[in-house]
Order: sequence, then structure tokens, then C-alpha cells
Amino acid sequence: MNYLRATNLGEVTALLEEYPEALLLCGSTDAALQLRHRPETATLIDIHALEELKGVSAEGDRMRIGTLVTLNELLYSDAVRESLPLLAACADTFGSHQIRNLATVGGNIANASPAADLTAALVALEASVTLASQDGERSVPLETLFCGYKCTKLDHELITAVTVPLQTGSWYYRKAGMRERLNIAKVSIALTHGSGGFRISGASLGPSPVRFRTLEALLDGGVYDDAAIKAALENDADPSGGYRSTKAYRLRVAFNMIKEALSQPEER
Repeated sequence: MNYLRATNLGEVTALLEEYPEALLLCGSTDAALQLRHRPETATLIDIHALEELKGVSAEGDRMRIGTLVTLNELLYSDAVRESLPLLAACADTFGSHQIRNLATVGGNIANASPAADLTAALVALEASVTLASQDGERSVPLETLFCGYKCTKLDHELITAVTVPLQTGSWYYRKAGMRERLNIAKVSIALTHGSGGFRISGASLGPSPVRFRTLEALLDGGVYDDAAIKAALENDADPSGGYRSTKAYRLRVAFNMIKEALSQPEER
């Protein structure tokens, strides 16, 4: 296997052009599993030393989060806790302290797991991602980056940063699993409610993180009827069933979380 260590962004984009099948290494908490499912991968590109991909900074009414920011840096950032409390609450449920010391924001997104809590929270917050390649940079809504289970539309590109509008209004985040910590979500729900209406997403409720737009429109219209909420959830969510949980269980837990969110939101 070919191991390459990049020292700047230009080197990374050039290497991605030469080795489009390469796996990027940053925190590497999931790299071994990735390689198990991608036996064709012959090249690893280590990007963890790139300073330009680190740091959290406020840019007007938005927060820019570098792709190499770790989950603990996110959790303990005063700026994030103050301006993006939903994201901080999500980071607080992510793995163990040791895992959060290594796992990165960009890695969690690029992994494209349907159970990724951070990605679901970022979709509800209407985050966008900055992508870099040899052709330059472009920004796209995070929600549009995914194309199915463990699938992204990255094309000879890497994620350099995530940009998130600062939170206003009320919010809710809840994760369900076998344990409170060190746990992959059976279901999680992220919700915000402000002047623009409801924004809702969830983990383990479909092949990739998506906005629950039918449910959002229903609640924006003032309809809080249980049957209507269940029908909207079933329209928006398509959870898998398996040994971890059945589809019916995931939908029922998601419904209960939505009802709790409507009655007990966190207030800004």
C-alpha cells in the first residue's frame, strides 16, 4: 500500500488528481473499517498536519469550522457552545473522550454513515461545505453532498471546511442507543425552530442524512396532530431494519422524539 503525507493543500489536490481512489487520513478512527470495505484502495494520503484545515472562526453571522477540527475541539470551543449549542450537544454524545480527541469534523462527513450524528445535526443547521480540487474551490449545501449509503459526490475533492449559520430560536437534540456513551445511534433527531420555520434531520433514519421537509412543512403550517406527524415521518424517513433495530422501532422512537422536541425545546 502506498502511504503519502501531504504538507499543504496544493499537494493534497494534486495527489487526489493522480490517485482518485485514495483514502484520506485525518483522525483515522474509522480508517481500518473503511479499508475493509474498500479493498481496491491502494493509496493513503495523510492530511492531518495541514494547519490551514484547522481552527474555528466566526465570519459575520456564520461559523467556519476547519475540516481537521476534532470533536473535542468542537465540544470545548466557547464560540461553538455559545453560538451553535445544538452542535455542541451533539458532539457531547460522540464516542469516548479518546475517540473525540482524534475524530474530525471532515472525516465524520466524508465517511457518509447514515448513523453519523454530527452530519444530521449539521444538516438541520443548514451547513454548507467547502470543497477543494485542482480546479479550485466550491461551496455546496451539506445536504446535497450525499448520494446514498456511504456515498458522496466528492469528485477528486476534499472537504476543507464547514460553514454553519449561527443558531437563533429554539432547538432540540436527542440520541437513542443501547448506552448513553460509546454508542452508535439507533435514532437521533436534530431540530431547530426560528423565524425561518422548522429544520429537522436525523441519524439512522435513511441511507444518508436528509432534511425532513414534509414534516417541516406540516409543523410550519401549525399542524401538530399525531397521525399527521407519523405520516409525515414515514414519508421523509426510510430507516433500515436489521439486527440493531427494526424499521418500526426507529420510526416510533423518532416520533416520540419529535413530540418531545415540540413540548420541551431548548430556548435561546
